[in-house]
Amino acid sequence: MLLVAMVFGLCAWMLYKSHDEARHYAVETSQNITLIAQRDIQRNIEILSLSLDSLTHRYQHPSFRQLSREQQRSYLFGSTLPAKHVEVMAVLDHAGKVLVSSMPGDARNTYGDRPYFTEQRDKPDLGLYISKPIDAKFARGLQVIVLSKRLSNEDGSFAGVVLMALNLSYFRDLFSGLQLGEAGVMSLYSRDGVVYMRLPSTADAIGRDISTSPGFQQIKPMMARDSGSFVVRAITDGVQRLYAFRNIPGTELMVFVGRSEQDIFMHWRDSLYAVASLMLLFSIACVLLLRVVRREFRQRQEAEEKLRTLVRIDGLTGLLNRRALDDMLAALWGRCRRQEGSFSLLFIDVDYFKFYNDNYGHQQGDEVLVAVAQTIAGQLPRSSDIAARYGGEEFIVVLEETDADGALLVGEKIRAAIEQLNILHARSQCGHVTASIGAATYRRELYADIDAVLNAADAALYQAKADGRNRVCSAGPTRQGLL
Repeated sequence: MLLVAMVFGLCAWMLYKSHDEARHYAVETSQNITLIAQRDIQRNIEILSLSLDSLTHRYQHPSFRQLSREQQRSYLFGSTLPAKHVEVMAVLDHAGKVLVSSMPGDARNTYGDRPYFTEQRDKPDLGLYISKPIDAKFARGLQVIVLSKRLSNEDGSFAGVVLMALNLSYFRDLFSGLQLGEAGVMSLYSRDGVVYMRLPSTADAIGRDISTSPGFQQIKPMMARDSGSFVVRAITDGVQRLYAFRNIPGTELMVFVGRSEQDIFMHWRDSLYAVASLMLLFSIACVLLLRVVRREFRQRQEAEEKLRTLVRIDGLTGLLNRRALDDMLAALWGRCRRQEGSFSLLFIDVDYFKFYNDNYGHQQGDEVLVAVAQTIAGQLPRSSDIAARYGGEEFIVVLEETDADGALLVGEKIRAAIEQLNILHARSQCGHVTASIGAATYRRELYADIDAVLNAADAALYQAKADGRNRVCSAGPTRQGLL
């Protein structure tokens, strides 16, 4: 059975590791895609911002006023359109009226009510402003974002804005062509929940405000970071995806890449099915083998059960139980009184065990007791040394022909071995399971009966706890402790 458990455990560990590696690889790949998109968008925004600076400089140059209308347009826009996705560049006056535009003809629309105008008017130090997706006035059905910068008079007062309209197809062309799986998505949101682009896209997706949706509220705290990843189920299609996101510096935009868990773990599931099939065959073979030797094991189990009843073993830990301990101590006491023998007792208590049970449950608490009991027994190489469960999380170790120094050494070995189990215990000051140990050595002139020796070891135990726990203290006229 141990071999079967080891094989199952190994397979489970391998599947867990491969699952973790598949997820890590998906996060890494998605983060790389967001990084590429971030750098491309950031670089283009910087280029567009420089183009607006160039437009401002040319418009405010003294020679500009001496040119004709057509010469002005050629001078301003002849070499400043940096990308095919820029639909129009223009200069607006202090009221939002178009002074000059890259589009042919005279523009009649005014834009004084648009946020890209009012924000520049009301905030002198705003710098580059990037609007939310809007429907362009100059072309029906065209969705754009507007980048604007402030124009100022010589005295610093507001003189208007320079602006350009960027076709949202720029983001669609940037995102398209990426292989994200059948249910993969890529999107561009603002921090306040406005959709700038999403692929695959729907007609009503662009410009939609999703800030009040449960999904956005769930991820909003994470968006305070520059980048990261999370798993969430999409409200639109119900697909659970692993998302990676990255902030675009200098803007309120964030690019997201989402891959469905079905695509991420597709190859891992193939491995899972293959391993499960092999384990099923292995299990069937084991069952057949067990049936062959079942009779032999049954006879052995019956013999072991009789022996366990006779020896009075504690059912959980496998150590002597309290009743067997009492009988053994009574016999030991009588023997030492008659023959001038010696012995030492170690009183062992698991630190903060009640807190462990409260935090992790009684089942895991029982597992800790079993591990501690096995550790205690493993530190007692002599056949005459006895370990017993005294009750609850308390254990007693009886060391025949052992003086006080020897008892402290054995106690320290047990304490260190328990600590080295490194069992997590969040509510312990050490962060893991530890034990405190009190030691007492039989001395004829000090102890009138075996209970007195037990009480002395118990007192030393409580002194170890008072001194900070996870230590060994010895009873006697001069108390000692090992850390």
